[in-house]
Amino acid sequence: MNKFFMIGLSIAITAFIAANAILLFSDKSIVDKRVYISEYERTYTNTYTERLPKEAVTAPLGATEIFIQDTEAIEQWIINEGDYVEAGTELALLNESESEEQRAIWEAQQSALEAELSEVQSAMSELKSSRPSSSSPTAGSSSNRDTVTNEDGNTVELDLSVTVDVEVPQDGTYAAGIAEAEQRIAAIETQLAVVNAQLDQNTATPALISPIEGIVGKIDTDTQPMSIEIYSNEKLLRTYVIEEEWMDVNAEDRVFVHVEGIAQGMNARVLRVSQLPAEESKWLEAYRALDPVDQKNPIAIYEVLIMTDEPIADIVPYGKTANTSIVINEAADAVALKEAWLYDRYDGSAKTFILNEAGRTEAVSVNIAFDLDGKAILSDGVQPGATVIDHDRDRFEKGPRAFLPFPSIQPDMEHAKNTNWRKYVEFLLAR
Repeated sequence: MNKFFMIGLSIAITAFIAANAILLFSDKSIVDKRVYISEYERTYTNTYTERLPKEAVTAPLGATEIFIQDTEAIEQWIINEGDYVEAGTELALLNESESEEQRAIWEAQQSALEAELSEVQSAMSELKSSRPSSSSPTAGSSSNRDTVTNEDGNTVELDLSVTVDVEVPQDGTYAAGIAEAEQRIAAIETQLAVVNAQLDQNTATPALISPIEGIVGKIDTDTQPMSIEIYSNEKLLRTYVIEEEWMDVNAEDRVFVHVEGIAQGMNARVLRVSQLPAEESKWLEAYRALDPVDQKNPIAIYEVLIMTDEPIADIVPYGKTANTSIVINEAADAVALKEAWLYDRYDGSAKTFILNEAGRTEAVSVNIAFDLDGKAILSDGVQPGATVIDHDRDRFEKGPRAFLPFPSIQPDMEHAKNTNWRKYVEFLLAR
């Protein structure tokens, strides 16, 4: 009798426990449950800045090239590479016997450049007045075929043809075509200034003169035509980005610059980010030595020009190394969460758990601006002062009530040392 009683009692107790477990823990249970959360954070706002550190070299803001088609026209070079020249400084003396022929070449160049300038200005006017419905290129052409006779009686034919083709990208806007035309106009005007400076000189003492103030960068006498490159006095910083970084850097991005020899850091901005791979140059060679990069695509490296807010001092030579930090992402008064506390993350959006006003866990959607040092910087979704918890979908998805450990506050010793004893007495009395 006792044996069967104990068996029945055991079955009854087991059934009771099982029934209660089902009622308490099943998905359809209506019993209010509480869950202990050991790790949580109270959100606050801060300014978060993501920076891209880059090595850079100082370079001229601009460079003007002067070409000499007739090699026999040069009688004597007066300047050397690295010399400082002012506008109007004589660079080389010309042979009187050859100067007329060189002058005729410059006059023909002047005519061709003026014709090209007129065509580009006309094309830009059409772009400004046209409607965006048309994306066909606006083109124009002109030809200038002159002949000159030198003192030896030989006839020199100059064939200076100009073709202007300003195209609006099919996937762009008319603003892109206008910007391209403006760049062409600026380049033509620079070339015209060079030619006009040569033609305005005194024919009694023919000489090759500098049209601008600057530093003689290079004298190339080994190629035809010969050329002289003059650097402008204004300096900028030249650096490069690879294809993974190219999308992050944009014109007008803020930059912080430190150049050895200048005590304080300098504020700057990104002047231009090239869309074409950088050509081989001494600037690119220097950058590769400063910041060697192992990349799969060898040509996918792009030039970035950085202009400082204040002029770079003359004590800094061209080619000097500079440390730059480009601000590629910035969020003011933003909330940041640990990346591990997000789930269902996809294409800049995710979810996380917070405690609502009723003390229950609640899943909320958030939008992510960028990631920084293991944290996701949010653009919206979680308000400052919210209590965010480490996500556990199995425990929190049903929105149970939560209770948290009592927060412990460690005293700040510096604050305690600097607090007057009267404050302690007032606190004790107020209790």
